[in-house]
Amino acid sequence: MALVTPPARMHPSRRPAMELLRQVRDYLQDYSLKLATAESCTAGLIASELARVPGSGQSMDCGLAVYSPEAKQRYLSVSAQTLERCGLTSEATSKEMAVGALTNNDANVAIANTGIAGPEPHDGIPVGTVCFAWAFRYEQQIYLIAETRHFSGDRNEVRLAAAHYALKRLMTHHAAVVEGEVSAVAHQAHQAHIQTALRVVPAIDPQQEVERRVMFLYRQLLNSGQKSLVLGISGGVDSTVAGRLAQLAVEKARQEGVSAHFYAMRLPYDTQHDEADAQQALAFIKPDSVLSVNIQAASDAMLASLEAGGLGFTDAQQRDFVLGNIKARQRMVAQYAVAGANAGLVVGTDQAAEALMGFFTKYGDGACDIAPLTGLTKAQVRQLGAVLGAPEALVEKQPTADLETLKPQLADEEALGVSYADIDAFLTGKQVSEEARATMIQTYQRSAHKRHLPITP
Repeated sequence: MALVTPPARMHPSRRPAMELLRQVRDYLQDYSLKLATAESCTAGLIASELARVPGSGQSMDCGLAVYSPEAKQRYLSVSAQTLERCGLTSEATSKEMAVGALTNNDANVAIANTGIAGPEPHDGIPVGTVCFAWAFRYEQQIYLIAETRHFSGDRNEVRLAAAHYALKRLMTHHAAVVEGEVSAVAHQAHQAHIQTALRVVPAIDPQQEVERRVMFLYRQLLNSGQKSLVLGISGGVDSTVAGRLAQLAVEKARQEGVSAHFYAMRLPYDTQHDEADAQQALAFIKPDSVLSVNIQAASDAMLASLEAGGLGFTDAQQRDFVLGNIKARQRMVAQYAVAGANAGLVVGTDQAAEALMGFFTKYGDGACDIAPLTGLTKAQVRQLGAVLGAPEALVEKQPTADLETLKPQLADEEALGVSYADIDAFLTGKQVSEEARATMIQTYQRSAHKRHLPITP
């Protein structure tokens, strides 16, 4: 006799929930929304509940269950200062979680929550307290809304109620954004997210940072099994500081009985206008070896080959811009050739200010094996330079990428449209003008592809 399984019966209390989940699925699809969730107390239940509805998957990007403070920092760039100051169960933390879920993933809406599901209160916060945040990307702006609610019931009842509430309010809050009832108030939260994502701290001990970053280079050299460091020296403060750190790292390695060598490279295009500064930097760094490679012939030949192959330009400025990126990439080609011939790691000079503004050439100066200045503002790089004893003229030198032939020695700040003082203030959590803040946030978002690995299927 064949056994017949009776049809599954849905508990009456679950029927209204299914109707809500269908509404959310339809809403996400109607508005072409892609959802990311960052859940603490609900531990993935928001995403799991929505996934019960057929067709919901096309509107879901990812679901993150992030319990520990370390996970919130690692995956969502929640700042340690926020966690320490406001605690895990706080709207401030939920806001940074939502912004992190939105900006770290391929989503235009994010839900985050953090709270006390039970069975016991924590730090005086009653069981059932949940802090929510919803983040929306709409018309090139980020909107952020937060609420704190209390739910009754046992642990699992609290979690389920919180998950359904988060989804229900998504529709309400998104509608308010679209109708213009919510201002783009996420600037401050987004500023904090960027600061954490780029690993910036407001104040540093320059001497400790020098020692820490020398040890970083030393350990990376040892752990990689390589025998040398390679870096192009331009005469600016970034390459001057990174070059000296690299030389100190290989000297430490040799003191420990490890074979190590630093190759400093001069990579001019024709005649460099500030060659004297580059030579002064080399005299300060005292590298083991200096190699000079003029990149003009290779760069010009590449541009000529492109044009012969049919590439055209709208005007002379566009042609010069493309040539500037070719120069940056030719310099990296040369450095990797030297590294390849000498079992070396290529050292990069990008710091937080350049990372924020995407002010580097993708696969050019942005391509390296190791980046010892990561997380430092421009002012902090100068502090390291001063502690290292670099010439004051180089430490305080006006930065220029000097890639444009038609505008030699064009100041970075002119090219960026915002000052390094404003960039550093933004990165360290200080107030800047609305115009400067908008420029930096928009530039950070527009240049996101430069800071990520290649996109894959």
